[in-house]
Amino acid sequence: MEMQTWLRSTLCACAVVLTMLSLGCQAPGVGDPCEPESIPEGGFVPSEAYIETSSVQCRTRVCMVYQLPGFPNREGDCNPAVVGGTCSTQQETAERVYCTCRCDAPSSAATTCECPDGFSCVSVLDSEFAGEGIRGSYCVKSNTVAPEDR
Repeated sequence: MEMQTWLRSTLCACAVVLTMLSLGCQAPGVGDPCEPESIPEGGFVPSEAYIETSSVQCRTRVCMVYQLPGFPNREGDCNPAVVGGTCSTQQETAERVYCTCRCDAPSSAATTCECPDGFSCVSVLDSEFAGEGIRGSYCVKSNTVAPEDR
């Protein structure tokens, strides 16, 4: 009888340890919602991508606005008359404003990630004016990327 109790206790302890270890290995947070801390005057340009690094809202520390028309609208909080431009729909905002990570970089020393399912590694910042620390490709929701950019 004591052996069964010991065995059960050992198995329960192992289960607890494995559960704790799996919780420690959380998903990278790519796709989590975030709010851009700064919005350009006149809103976002639908042909551009905007990257905010050091975002405390994201486990990845990168918040991206990808080709969003106008101003973000999360919960009906965007009024075109007030912002002096157009407001994206709530669905557009959810699809195009989220946490991301850099999946490819010009420098092999840069930290990169692997894009999760539903995301494509897309060249977002390849301009010579972008700093080395942010230049490269980022994980972008596949349903928002043109086939030729995937």
